[in-house]
Amino acid sequence: MAFSIEQYIAETSAQNESNLRFQIDASKQMQSLTQQAADDALYRAAQNNAMAKVKGMSKLAEAANQLS
Repeated sequence: MAFSIEQYIAETSAQNESNLRFQIDASKQMQSLTQQAADDALYRAAQNNAMAKVKGMSKLAEAANQLS
């Protein structure tokens, strides 16, 4: 079976378009995962700060109890 140049160009173009769509989808997924990772890191940092404040208040209360 012989292929014409037109068939080859059409098939190659279709494959290139498919590859490009795949790359765009992969890029969007990577951006989403990167944003999610950044959001998670900020959330953990906020939790750590809140826990540090609670621990600090607890130590402050212990010190106040020792003084009385």
